Amino acid sequence: MKSILSISPPLHRCARQVKRIGRLVTGRDVLYRYDIRPRKRLLGSVYGGWMIVPGRLNAGSVMYSFGVGNDISFDLEAIKEFGMTVHGFDPSPGVIRWISERRDLPARYFFHPYGLGPGDGVADFYKPENGGMYSLTGGHGYKEENRIPLPTKRLLSIIGSLNTTYVDVLKMDIEGAEYAQIDAIIENRSLIGQLLIEFHHRIGVAPLKETVNCVNRLRAAGFRLFHVSGTSSEFSFIRDTS
Repeated sequence: MKSILSISPPLHRCARQVKRIGRLVTGRDVLYRYDIRPRKRLLGSVYGGWMIVPGRLNAGSVMYSFGVGNDISFDLEAIKEFGMTVHGFDPSPGVIRWISERRDLPARYFFHPYGLGPGDGVADFYKPENGGMYSLTGGHGYKEENRIPLPTKRLLSIIGSLNTTYVDVLKMDIEGAEYAQIDAIIENRSLIGQLLIEFHHRIGVAPLKETVNCVNRLRAAGFRLFHVSGTSSEFSFIRDTS
């Protein structure tokens, strides 16, 4: 899970670049070539922001935001800028409580208290030591004794239950469980416009080569990479519809 830094955005970016150079030199990171260079825009805070292509988004667009955490600035700015509908998903008890206590959520924001998982039902999640988002993976600071069953649904089940014909933006920040969702993303790629994924190799959930493999598989399936964050964690793709 990302940590909030109380420094200005320019200094934050500079710090990230220095750290990335260190990872590249030591073989803990790689450089990614962009497939396309469209006009792009960052929505949301320094902590919770994501890069998108705004040209294809409008009031009829739909976003799925998997992994709410404690920052929905990206979701709210997308609604404000485009008038789109946003569905947020997170089974973490603390997140559910935080969302339920908010009184400033727009009418086009819908929260669902379950996660994206391998099946419809319940799955074992790991409770984090310091609060925040629960995880389907056992790494990343989680302990075996902190397992708890929480509700999940498969991607296709969610699309069907919400009567969604097309997901214009699908964002996944699901604490390491993204690797297991690549097959589902590829199988349902015709229903997805832009794909935003945070990969968690930097914190030991998976090796770097697994992230590289996932990125290459998505590219082979028609998703065009147009942005990688300074930490090499957040990746933005847009599907080739030509």
